[in-house]
Amino acid sequence: MSSIISVMIGIGICDIASMLLAISMKHLIYNFYRDECTPPFSLFAYRLFWILMHLRDDFIRCSTWLGVIMASIRFMALRFVSKASFKRVTYLSFGFFATLIIFMISSIISILNSNRTKIIETGTWTAGASCKARSNETWILHELRVSDMFAANNGLLLRIVVFINAILSRILPCILLPILTLALILEVRRARKTMITSSFSVRKRTERTTALVIFMAGTFFIASLPAGVFSLFQVMYTDVGFLHLSTFVDHFCNAILTANASIHCVICFTMSSDYRNTVKEILRIRSKNFNSNSVFLGVSTVNISRVQ
Repeated sequence: MSSIISVMIGIGICDIASMLLAISMKHLIYNFYRDECTPPFSLFAYRLFWILMHLRDDFIRCSTWLGVIMASIRFMALRFVSKASFKRVTYLSFGFFATLIIFMISSIISILNSNRTKIIETGTWTAGASCKARSNETWILHELRVSDMFAANNGLLLRIVVFINAILSRILPCILLPILTLALILEVRRARKTMITSSFSVRKRTERTTALVIFMAGTFFIASLPAGVFSLFQVMYTDVGFLHLSTFVDHFCNAILTANASIHCVICFTMSSDYRNTVKEILRIRSKNFNSNSVFLGVSTVNISRVQ
């Protein structure tokens, strides 16, 4: 199932990118908390944090939807295995094409979300009188605020965008993933009856791939649903207490997503030999392949091996 392997590679790339961005953002967030002797964030630092924040959101959304695509491809491969029209979904190129489309759509959503905020000047800063290395240099204070367009009409447009983003990024994948997971389980039971005559290795590899897809779909569901629900509630409740609770839940879900991303690669390499072979093929790491043909002569067997 080359298309599933290529989608897994796309998930791995998104997971690595999101973790690297999380590390970079953590360093910037620590710099938000400063004393009276530490200069404030520069405009460049604010813009960098703003870009990294939306990039990470982009990769997380892309990774979640790739999980949906992966489960969908696996279901179609099991359900319509005898139909030639569905054979193209198993190609390696189809998986990469689906990954590219998902990334482009996710990037468009992130660009729309980035327009919700703007960086403004809020005043000036000078070092306090108690600072040992006091400097007379004046720094401009910056802050992220809701843009005028989204703040108009009591934030109506902002609520609409937050609602749509929560549906597309969190809720809809969490609705589709359990449905696809249940469909996969039922389809595996049906497929077992048709694979009785298949070799043991083929059945084992098919079931292992399906189990891998079900596991990854389940982890995406656990990591995305709580944050999606609280994002929807943000549209209705805007009091400070609820916003703090929502932020805590978001941090908790980010921790699950980070742990989820950390183990994806290990699990894929451990459970799927096709994944390892596809990565080697893409990276041009090829080992010598031996094609063996057996010729039966009476009761004896002659093996003819060819090195590629």
